Amino acid sequence: MLNPHTEANLRFQLGDEIGAEGKNSAVFHAHDLQLDADLAIKRVRKDSMNDVAHYYREASILYLSDHANVAPIHYACEDDEFIYLAMPYFPLGSLNKVLEQRFLTVREIVRYSVQLLSGLHNIHSKGLIHFDIKPDNIMLSNRNEALVSDFGLAQKMHAGGKAVQPLMYWKNIPPEAFLEDEHTPAFDVYQVGLTLYRMCCGNSTFYEQFGEYKTTEEFAIAVHTAAFPDRHQFPAHIPNTLRTIVKKCLAVSINERYKAVIEVANALANLDGNELDWSYTTDDDGTRTWTKSDGERTFTLVVAPNGSSTATRQTEKTTQKLKDWCIKAMDEKTIRRFLKEV
Repeated sequence: MLNPHTEANLRFQLGDEIGAEGKNSAVFHAHDLQLDADLAIKRVRKDSMNDVAHYYREASILYLSDHANVAPIHYACEDDEFIYLAMPYFPLGSLNKVLEQRFLTVREIVRYSVQLLSGLHNIHSKGLIHFDIKPDNIMLSNRNEALVSDFGLAQKMHAGGKAVQPLMYWKNIPPEAFLEDEHTPAFDVYQVGLTLYRMCCGNSTFYEQFGEYKTTEEFAIAVHTAAFPDRHQFPAHIPNTLRTIVKKCLAVSINERYKAVIEVANALANLDGNELDWSYTTDDDGTRTWTKSDGERTFTLVVAPNGSSTATRQTEKTTQKLKDWCIKAMDEKTIRRFLKEV
C-alpha cells in the first residue's frame, strides 16, 4: 500500500542574518549539509501567523513562476517553531544594496529594469499581482542580472482581473490603495515607477522625501497630488525620455499609467544617447561630479554648490580643461547640455 504522506529530514546550518523582513521573519545565509550548497533561508515564526498554509503558498508561487528573472525556490519545510523557505544565495545581494552604496548609470538602470520587468511580466501572465516590488526584493544573480523575489504579499487575481491585499507598506503604495480594496496589475506598475525613481534619484533622496510626512493623512495627500515622490528631483544625467517613463508609471490615475509592464520594458529599450554611461557622485558639501570613459579618454564635470564648474578630458598622458564648459555659474540646463553633447 502506498504511503500518501512522507516526512523527510533536512539538515542545514544557519549562518549570518542577511535580511530582516519584519519582527517575525528573517533571511539567513545557510549551508545545506546534504546538498553541500550555500543557500538563503527565509525563516518565519509559526506563532506569528494565523494561516501556516499562507507561507507555503508563497513557496508554491515562486515554484510556479519559473523564469530567468524570477528568483527560484529549492524547497520549503518546517519544524516545531518555524517555517523555512530555501532559495539560492546571491552574494551580490539586492538592488537596494547597490543603491545604498552609489548611484547607477542610465545604462545600468535600463538593464536592471528590463530584466525585472521581464520577470514581473511572467508573474502577471500567471494571473498574479506581486504587491511588493521594491529594490529590496530585486535580487542580483551571479551574472549581475535582476531577479524578482519575495512573494509574501502576492495574490492571485480573480476572474475580474483584480486581487485583494490588505497588508501594505505605506511608502510603496499607489494612490488608489488609500481608497480601494481590490487592485489590478496597475498596482505593480506604480511600484515599478517607485523603483525606477529610486534607481534614478538614489535611496537617500527617496527616504528624505518620505521622512517629511508625519502622518498617514499628510502622506496620502502627497501621493494623490503627485507631490510624492518629487518628480522634479531627477539628477541632470537622467534623460527626458527616462523621466517621462518614470512619471507615466507613477501617474495618479490608473488610466494614465502603462497598461502592462511589457510596455514599460519596450519604452526603456528605446533609450539611447550620450547620457547612458555617466557615473554620478555627490559630496557632503553639495558638490556634484559626473565621469564617463570611452576606453581611451575620461571626461569629468565637477559642479560646486555655487554653480562654478570644471570640465576636463583625460588620457593616459594628459589632462586638458574643456574651457567652454569651465564657467562661474553653470545652471541645470547647461549641465544637461554638456552631458548630452560630450
